[in-house]
Order: sequence, then C-alpha cells, then structure tokens
Amino acid sequence: MTDAIKSMQLYPRAERLLDDLAAIGIANGMPVDVETLNQFDQLHYHGTEALDVAIDQTGMAAREQVLEIGSGWGGCARYLAHRSGAHVTAVELQEDYNRIAQDLTNRSGLKEGVTHLNADFLEIALPRHGFDHAVSWLALFHIPGRARYLGKVHDALKPGGNFYAEDLYLISPPDKAEQEDFKRHLFPNSLVNIESYRTTLREAGFEITDITDMTEDWATFTATRLEAFRNSRSAYVAVHGTDGYRVIETFYDKMAGYFARGLVGGIRFMSRR
Repeated sequence: MTDAIKSMQLYPRAERLLDDLAAIGIANGMPVDVETLNQFDQLHYHGTEALDVAIDQTGMAAREQVLEIGSGWGGCARYLAHRSGAHVTAVELQEDYNRIAQDLTNRSGLKEGVTHLNADFLEIALPRHGFDHAVSWLALFHIPGRARYLGKVHDALKPGGNFYAEDLYLISPPDKAEQEDFKRHLFPNSLVNIESYRTTLREAGFEITDITDMTEDWATFTATRLEAFRNSRSAYVAVHGTDGYRVIETFYDKMAGYFARGLVGGIRFMSRR
C-alpha cells in the first residue's frame, strides 16, 4: 500500500517541506518552532483552525493519550501536543514522511510530547484501552477494510474515549472513463457514502455525538486554494522547480474538481466509545 499511495500528487516527495524551510533560512538540523512549521506542515484543510476545533470538542488536556491515524509530516501531532499538553502517538504509513516528521519533532523540542510510528495502521499493535482520544484528518478513506480499522480504533480507546476525525465521503462515483484517474489521484480504499459512514461508525460501537457536513466549506476551500496556488506560481517554482509546481497544481486541480462536480463530500464527526 505504501507504493500505491505515492500515486497521489500530494505525496511523492516528502522532502519538499525541508525545501520550504531552507527558503526562509532554516537549514537541515537547525531548531524550528511549531508556529513556523505550521505554515508548511498541515496537509488537511484550514490548518490549525481545524485542530483547535478538535481540541475544544474533545476536551483534550495535558497528560492525556492521543492516537493520530495518518500523521504525515507530524504537523497535527506537534500542534496538539504543543497546545493541549497531551501525548500524541502519531502513526504514519509512509517511511519518508515519518522520518521527516520525527526529525522536525526533535528539532522543535517536542520529542517528549509526540511518539512517531512508521507502520500500516491495520498491522500495528496498539495497547487495548490505551488512549483517551483518537483523531485523524483526511486519512481514513485511504485505509482498506473500514470495519476492521474502525474496530481497531474502538479497541484502542478507553471506555468513554473520543474518536474525532475529518474525512472524505462518496457522493457520486466517477464515470467509467474517469475511474482509474480518480483512484490514482485520490487513493480511495474505503470511500463510502454518508449513510454508510454513519452506519459503520455505529456498528463499530461508536455513539455519534456530533456530525457536520463540510462539503460546501471544503469545495470553497479547495477552489480558493487552487487559485491562490496558481497566482503564486513563480514563488513556488523558485523553491521547488517547474516539475514540483506541476505535481502539486495537478493535485489541487483534481481535488477542486472532485468537489465542484459533486463526486466527493467532506465530513467532520465526533463520536464516543
């Protein structure tokens, strides 16, 4: 699955974040604060604003244990640990992203607050009832075997623990001519419609306490992001080159199109074990 997810234009070169830091004078190995990293290390929508919502809704607090599924560069994990004082166990499938995440966590002085694990979430051994909260941003739809991974999250949470996530859901399947392109750019291994989303959460033993359809918001966000990225083309090319620009521009264009054409929607939910 690791090789397959690299088909997404968002993921092929994890080192691009290091290039962004170097461009503002922060070379490899130099200390870097969380606030600076937040400008570059958030792969989901609305950056740390979305993370603040999670902290507030879950009541995440110091010394609590948090499991993050699909942690990327570790941006969410570092921010959660920094703001709430909780300890975050950040699980990431891709070795290159996890390696850079660990390095940045060390350089930001948060190695006591975040534990990075490079593993397939379906295969990793987690402590039973070991976490107060489980969180995820735009990663769950990548994981195959929805019932299996939801059961694993349920088992890892303490009784009464919170499962909070933002994810994509399926509104309308792409037509036959677009199916392969859709799979390659989105890597949708458990993309289900919103009714199935609710049902499978309940079947896994979760009580849904809040659920928000983010589709309209994220359609606007992805369209605005694409426009802003294109307007800043010269600055991005100066750091990442023409090929680097083309890769990210393609991904942003695809996502904006999927939302605009009603193929995918967005969901934010809070549930309890």
